[in-house]
Amino acid sequence: MNRIEIKEKAKEIAKENLKKFWKAYLLIFLISILCNIGIELLFNENSTMYACLTLVVSFFTSTLSVGFNAYILKMIRGEEPIREDIFQFVGNILPIAAISLLLLLFIFLGGILLIIPGIIMALGYSMVFYIYADNQDLTPMDYLEKSRKMMKGYKWNYFVFGLSFIGWILFSIITLGIGLIWTVPYVCIAEAIYYDELKIQIEKENAEKI
Repeated sequence: MNRIEIKEKAKEIAKENLKKFWKAYLLIFLISILCNIGIELLFNENSTMYACLTLVVSFFTSTLSVGFNAYILKMIRGEEPIREDIFQFVGNILPIAAISLLLLLFIFLGGILLIIPGIIMALGYSMVFYIYADNQDLTPMDYLEKSRKMMKGYKWNYFVFGLSFIGWILFSIITLGIGLIWTVPYVCIAEAIYYDELKIQIEKENAEKI
């Protein structure tokens, strides 16, 4: 995986789609904030209903996050993303919730062993929701297994890829958050491109084995 080429491509796409990115990103953020404010206004934070609804909202916003992944994938593939893409998985809250819970469970179990196994496990499952955005026909465990297989041999590469954005994060801190206007879309788009390039590469390798 050529990290430099991926980042250069991400810069170009981010520059061309900055407005579209933030429209979608801020919409999800606003919906999440409004839902949580509504719960806090209507229920006592120590009540069972408060805890239940907070969990439901968390799963609901997860469906929007997966929709956002699909939105970004369209963007990097030269398709025209639309606002409706963000809401396309709202009806899939149960499978997405199941995947989220399994993901948390396995990373937690890995973390119990030691910090490093937990990190390795998190890297192995890092493509789960991109895979879901592309294909909704698998079981929750299948998505985790597919991500694990996809990242086999690439976890270190992806880890270094993530570290390469530290300079941009520091830039955002130094500029008191102003740099986030560019850094957030740049990083999100770069991660989606990494997934897409890795997917293409693995499909090519599998085809050559046949």
